[in-house]
Amino acid sequence: MHRALKGVLWAIVGLIVAVVVAFAWGRLRPPTPEQAKALVALQIDGKPPQGRNAYPWLWFADFDVPADQLDAAYAKDHQRVLAWEANFKPGIGSTYPIPNPQADFPVLPKISRADGELLCKPREADCLGKVRAQRDEVNQVLARHPQRLARDEALSGFDYLWTDMPLGPAVPMPSFGASMGLWHTAIAANFLDGHTSQAMDAACTQVTTMRRLHAHSNTLVSTLIFAARLRGAVQLFVQLLGAFPADAPLPASCAAAFVPVTEADIDLCPSIRSEFALVGSPELFGKQEHWYDNLSLNAKATQRMLAPRYAALCNASLPQRLLSDERVALATAPPGFDIFDLVSNSAGTILSRIPGPAFDPCLARQQDVAASLRMGALMLWLREAHDHGSSLQQRLAARPAWMHFAGDRHVEVTADGKGLHMDVRDTTTTDPWLTTWPLPAGL
Repeated sequence: MHRALKGVLWAIVGLIVAVVVAFAWGRLRPPTPEQAKALVALQIDGKPPQGRNAYPWLWFADFDVPADQLDAAYAKDHQRVLAWEANFKPGIGSTYPIPNPQADFPVLPKISRADGELLCKPREADCLGKVRAQRDEVNQVLARHPQRLARDEALSGFDYLWTDMPLGPAVPMPSFGASMGLWHTAIAANFLDGHTSQAMDAACTQVTTMRRLHAHSNTLVSTLIFAARLRGAVQLFVQLLGAFPADAPLPASCAAAFVPVTEADIDLCPSIRSEFALVGSPELFGKQEHWYDNLSLNAKATQRMLAPRYAALCNASLPQRLLSDERVALATAPPGFDIFDLVSNSAGTILSRIPGPAFDPCLARQQDVAASLRMGALMLWLREAHDHGSSLQQRLAARPAWMHFAGDRHVEVTADGKGLHMDVRDTTTTDPWLTTWPLPAGL
């Protein structure tokens, strides 16, 4: 009996030692080669080395902050958010309200729902027609929001959109859509007022601006919002081009707006790095100062498990695949785990089973952005390379190689011969993008 009891005790001790060893190894072991490579790719700082950052400007989207006082105002508010983040304790009944942007400057009037309905949205089927049908009302809306319009137009003076605010589920983001539609609508109104060259210049400047900020953004939200704005800007340009006199010279800004697409136009890696920074973050479950504060969750181990899934969007071969305009689908299998993960990081293992962001639709939107830029460039090329001796089909066949599309986009002349049809990749939205692009005037 004594021997049997002693054997049971030794077995229990052995089990405890095995669990402790398994826990320690699970917490301390290095990442696998695949995980290590993924972590390196996801921790690179891709911030542009020079230029002006639009993030502070957009952070104060609802305030009339003068440009020469922007940096000081943002530095002050940035410190306020950092102080909040250092003391934030998540949970029900938290005494730390979300630190929305604050500034010691006048608050701009918000765009009412009624005013917003009069503005052209990025997905507007016929912005010119909408403004023409409600010209007086649109003029009144633009007159009510001159500061917001000026602030949106001022985005043309910025080079990238890069947040340095803390990354966390409770940290606010700027009101990216606070002034959306004003610049778009003002361009159409200016065109209808007879200032066609000025409006075309503004339309092309808007394309260049949205393209630059979309291509140099480091959050998924801002990247996708500016993808929508960019596509809308290209669509407006094509609409204007269809009504612009065929013999009138286009401003130089239009050629600059439609240079060949590059990897920057479709790269999601900078945005995914920010998304990954939130994965397995202790802030999601409450901060722990010591390793034993939460024995079921290890943020670093969880990040190691998920890193390869996120780093797939930073793969060196992905940009060229996207630029080829062929469909791209990433593997979605959850990461593997073993007994050491279960013992040392059970909550993280469960977290790794939860489906991550839907990357494929995001990549599809990036390809649709590139396709829109190609379409805008194609319309510009058709206008500038006008040849009465060739049919439209012959001229389409002779277009530069970079303006070609994948076969499953079914790019073809519409039945009425007045435009081109193009299918889209992203079909997840309930408000699908336009698929018909009007041809330039005179074709």
